[in-house]
Amino acid sequence: MPGIRRFLKALGLAAALLAAPLSADAWAQQNVMRIAAIVNDDLISVYDLESRVRWVVLTTGIKPDNQNQRRIIQQVLREMVDERLRLQEADRLGIRVTDREIDQEIDTLAARNNLTAEQFTNQVTQRGVDMAAVRALINASLAWTKVARRQLRRQIEVTDEEVDETLDRLRDTLNEPQKRLYEIFLSVNSPDQEGDTLQTAERIVQQARDGAEFSGLARAFSQSNSASEGGDIGWVAVSQLPPDLQEDVRNLSNGQVSEPIKTFSGFYILYVADERQRSISIADSKLDIYQIALPLPDNGTDGQTSSTLDLLEQVRPSIASCEDAEAVASQIEGAKGVAAKDIRLGDMAENLQRALGDLQPGESSAPVATQRAALLLTVCSRDDTGGALPSRDQIITKIGSDRMELLQRRYMRDLRREAFIDIRL
Repeated sequence: MPGIRRFLKALGLAAALLAAPLSADAWAQQNVMRIAAIVNDDLISVYDLESRVRWVVLTTGIKPDNQNQRRIIQQVLREMVDERLRLQEADRLGIRVTDREIDQEIDTLAARNNLTAEQFTNQVTQRGVDMAAVRALINASLAWTKVARRQLRRQIEVTDEEVDETLDRLRDTLNEPQKRLYEIFLSVNSPDQEGDTLQTAERIVQQARDGAEFSGLARAFSQSNSASEGGDIGWVAVSQLPPDLQEDVRNLSNGQVSEPIKTFSGFYILYVADERQRSISIADSKLDIYQIALPLPDNGTDGQTSSTLDLLEQVRPSIASCEDAEAVASQIEGAKGVAAKDIRLGDMAENLQRALGDLQPGESSAPVATQRAALLLTVCSRDDTGGALPSRDQIITKIGSDRMELLQRRYMRDLRREAFIDIRL
């Protein structure tokens, strides 16, 4: 970022001023008047910057010593500059965030920490953080979300073929070892930014290894959509990751943080929170079924049982779906139709497991006799992964989110290129 070295050199002046015998009010007033950065027609004051640094220290667990605070100033200021650009774009488009929306986000933050909004506010202010800085951060985040929805959502389309391909890839990796991954992404928008961005990434890695909470660092600095979730991208097999990340992740053990990983669009920092080896068997299959039951008389004869089973066998060819099974059940005197959802095959009686076996949706079993009834079972849906695969809707959401993130990065790159940014004190 232009001028950042001049800003860092000026930290010596800031430290001297901190040591000066000023009252808290005088110090705050002085820093409100001092400029840390100019972003087009907006100013970021030293007071704004210090408030945000305190917030980051509070939410990440970074040790609040002078050395660490100096290290994170560049990271914080970079994010604050981007926030001003986002707010300016929202203002250009006539997009506003209401106080009520900000209050709702504060309620969510408080609940995440098992606090009321009032308790949260008290704790934040007691730690020297101005709540106005927190509200400004939330305002910028919500405004940018609204900008992206209005300007970019219509560019995103996910086809059935893409969903099918994704499901096939995920199915192929079901029995591979998995790692619970968290990420921090820092974009590089031009070649002259690469060195500064790498230094920022290296500082974040060191902070994480020194004990700062990775999720807090992700929320504070990551430019990925996963930032709002603390960088959590869930359980993944290494082969599911982009090729330029696979080798580094494969060599990471539980609890380790990677070095910055250079990619075409920026630097990734990855953290492995846990590892697991999973094995899926046919018993883990989950089925939705429709069951037609005809009661068998107490102490009935073998002939009565055979006659009831024959009746169900006669209607079986007319059933090609669960809707058909429901219609047939309504036409058989004394029959009862019952729908059952999300039934694990291995939890069923052995004779029912055998009957259902490899039946696919729309297929019906041969009639099965139990102690009290004769049953005809139709499979409505089947998941042989035991729920390990996401739904089609979840895949559509994930693909759409990834594309939205890419479009947002391009949007921000263009805003930065067109902006006047001057870092100074």
